[in-house]
Amino acid sequence: MKLPLLAGLVVALATTPVSAETLRIATSADFPPWESVDPDGTMIGFDLDFGNEVCARIEAECEWTNQAYDGLLPALIAGQYDMIVAAISITDERRKSIAFSTAYAQAPAAFATIGDKYSDVKDREALDKAVNAATVGVQGASTFEGLMEKHFGDANVRVYQRADEIIADLRTGRLDAGLMEVSAWEEFAVANDDIELTMFGPVLTYDVYPELGEGIGIGLQQSAGDLKTRIDAAITAMLEDGTIASMSQEWFGYDVSP
Repeated sequence: MKLPLLAGLVVALATTPVSAETLRIATSADFPPWESVDPDGTMIGFDLDFGNEVCARIEAECEWTNQAYDGLLPALIAGQYDMIVAAISITDERRKSIAFSTAYAQAPAAFATIGDKYSDVKDREALDKAVNAATVGVQGASTFEGLMEKHFGDANVRVYQRADEIIADLRTGRLDAGLMEVSAWEEFAVANDDIELTMFGPVLTYDVYPELGEGIGIGLQQSAGDLKTRIDAAITAMLEDGTIASMSQEWFGYDVSP
């Protein structure tokens, strides 16, 4: 009698559905079109679609949390999250404390102001002169802080917790300019069409400004191991099958694939 009962137990255990892995994902939903919050309070954006697709491909459940950008890396290191999906640039400095997935996007940056104040700034020499005499806003813990320090050391730099705070201080005149990714400026220009946000000077890219990073990746704990391997495989497949290119067209109107 015992053998049939044991055999039945083994079969039952083998056919019981296994609960899906739950991954705690942090983002900072203030950087459209990468991530933002719509009027009904739902987080939306390219990174949300991308992160959900990665989870689907590795057969995991996504559990998203929205918090300030400058707290993302410390929280990941402390073990509060498994992943950061928030347009995080891959840099050697960040690699000292966290791991990165393979790059899934690349995004150039630019300076912007209100109106045509810097309309005559066309080349790098003119950009250096203008920015070094300006008060410029950047988001805290972003690659832009290091870029400003390295290349525009005479500028008066003000650091903000959220990107929309930069827009607010451009409105009041506390800032002459701000530095963000081109895609973010495009989105903020549409949302704030009464103030004529205008990008100026040459676009900033990794080849000239390596502080921008080697691309955008998912931030992971250094002990991620197998999770990183699975995520890298999913990203590679998404790049190869055109998924990321398609998502890019939906959210940016152009391809941000690296």
